Amino acid sequence: MPPHDHKRGPLWAFFVLHNSNTDGEMTEFPSISMHLCIMKPSSLQVLSLDFRSAPLELIGALHLDTDCKQTQLANWKAALELDGLVYLSTCNRVEFIFSDETYFCTGRLHRLLQAFHLDGKQLGQVTTAIKSYRGEDAMTHLFRVACGLESMVLGEREIITQLREAFDCSTAMRIAGDHLRITGRLLVETAKRIFTETAIGSKPVSVNSLGWHCMEHWKLDKNAPILMIGAGQTNRNVARFMHESGYQKVTVLNRTDLAAQQLAAEFHWEWDQLDALQKHLESGPQAIVICTSSTEPLLDGEEARFLPPGALHVLDLGLPADTGAAFRMRPETSVVDLTVLHEQIDANLAVRKSAIAGCEVHIQEAMQQYRDRLQQRQVELSMRELPATISAIRETALGEIFAQDLSRLDDETRELIDRIVGYMEKKYVGVPMKLARQAVLDQLRQS
Repeated sequence: MPPHDHKRGPLWAFFVLHNSNTDGEMTEFPSISMHLCIMKPSSLQVLSLDFRSAPLELIGALHLDTDCKQTQLANWKAALELDGLVYLSTCNRVEFIFSDETYFCTGRLHRLLQAFHLDGKQLGQVTTAIKSYRGEDAMTHLFRVACGLESMVLGEREIITQLREAFDCSTAMRIAGDHLRITGRLLVETAKRIFTETAIGSKPVSVNSLGWHCMEHWKLDKNAPILMIGAGQTNRNVARFMHESGYQKVTVLNRTDLAAQQLAAEFHWEWDQLDALQKHLESGPQAIVICTSSTEPLLDGEEARFLPPGALHVLDLGLPADTGAAFRMRPETSVVDLTVLHEQIDANLAVRKSAIAGCEVHIQEAMQQYRDRLQQRQVELSMRELPATISAIRETALGEIFAQDLSRLDDETRELIDRIVGYMEKKYVGVPMKLARQAVLDQLRQS
């Protein structure tokens, strides 16, 4: 029996034993290499630029257009010799996520940023503002991003979709690699669990969503006539909620015709010029959504006189308010403005902040899962040749080493031996597999 090699471990001893011929000499069989390319957490690296460290226009300068995105990602991976790459870009953050053992120095950063054609001032600003994370710090950062702890609006959920799409893009392009594929899957799983099991996203904290919740409480008929005054982003956001809920009889009024036309066309509504406000007030809307850039109230005492009697709900998202005191004094008029909404926002934000500690607990648990999954993948990679190696041992034993002995046996006996060996190969492959798994795990723990 060959001596046990303590340096190579029990798996090597197993193959020496089973690869020896009847004379004790080694036979050439495929073997499992125990020299592992360790998939370490330290190879995960992140370069991050967000709203806290840079103005939004500078973040926007690092945005890749959809039509050139895939080509640029492939070029980066090849030119920078990265094992894996994922690129995340939102309105208030950019994340470059790498799997690479080599430290991402300033020189490599400048090569990365060449694609954006920044001027000298911008390059200096980005280089100063960008934050670098590595290893478990990088994974912790990504967990916090995924569950909204790093978002401009604490606990916003949209980041999960954006993060998943970024990882899916690199996976589809085959530039993510094993490490980032595992990373992306765990990030999404953990974020979903955190949003389900904590209150981090349970209460709305944006003006748009809270304004919409107020409208829902009004319980308007889906065919109720509604005026939307202003066609800016805030009203657009509320309009999406209204459209998804089925409101159909909406008229958009705006100073600029084009903006009113575009917003109305998107949701198949009507539009008109703001000069026609009196006519539309006289028609008796049941609700008004208003948000403009006017420094003076657009709805005041005179506009109140144009309205016929009856209940009227107003959602005023303007800053300063677009409704004056005289308008609010009209009978049966209820107005929800930013003063009311910000009180609710503060209360809801307090609930979300109280959930941060629970989120951190989930992140710590997920970090251990991250380590375990990397180790498990290494075991899979290092053992994928084992079944084929065992099969090769069988074929060599029956076809070469014991071929002459088998030739002297009758057909029935040879068939029986073949069935016995085949049964042992099939049923007892788990023994060396278990031995191999333990050997690999031991080596990983020692590395």
